[in-house]
Amino acid sequence: MILGLTGGYCSGKSSAASLLKAAGWVIVDVDALGHAALERSTTAVAALLGRGALKVDGSPDRRAIGALVFADAGLLASYEAIVHPAMNKLVAEAVAAAGDRVCVDAALLYRLPVAAACDAIIELRSPLLARLRRGKARDGLGARAVLARIARQKPLWAEGRAYVARVAVLRNCGSKERLDRKMLAIIRRMESSLGLN
Repeated sequence: MILGLTGGYCSGKSSAASLLKAAGWVIVDVDALGHAALERSTTAVAALLGRGALKVDGSPDRRAIGALVFADAGLLASYEAIVHPAMNKLVAEAVAAAGDRVCVDAALLYRLPVAAACDAIIELRSPLLARLRRGKARDGLGARAVLARIARQKPLWAEGRAYVARVAVLRNCGSKERLDRKMLAIIRRMESSLGLN
């Protein structure tokens, strides 16, 4: 079974992925593979964005890259056209090697080719106030920066409508224990419907 796991900024996706891993699922962390794809694409990214996109040692400066591409939609599209093919290849290889219970953990899931291969998708949602608190505690961001990150992801959820028949929405609006209970219930239901019990 290929399970997709997605959700907006600070919706609890990392906690959900940890629970799945503890339950025996192989987690394909698309964010980590995106970092690896960026490393492989350093020369092309530097040609697009200039030397300011690199650290002194010549490695990609993700913070500087983010500041450049998220301020310009056209530049973001050009950047993604360089990095995403390499990332999608790494994701496909990781999924193929993972076995019969694999979870693709990706904020951008609905934009990736692997979404079409998912048997089911869990989409985490969380109240705005909780996400603001988490963004401040986890990333040290102010309310304006958190709201900007949330706004940038809004188009993703429209793209997710294409997968609505496979999506289980999980509302993460309580304690970690409550999230764990909800996740386990969804996993059991999905595994049962696919005959994996």
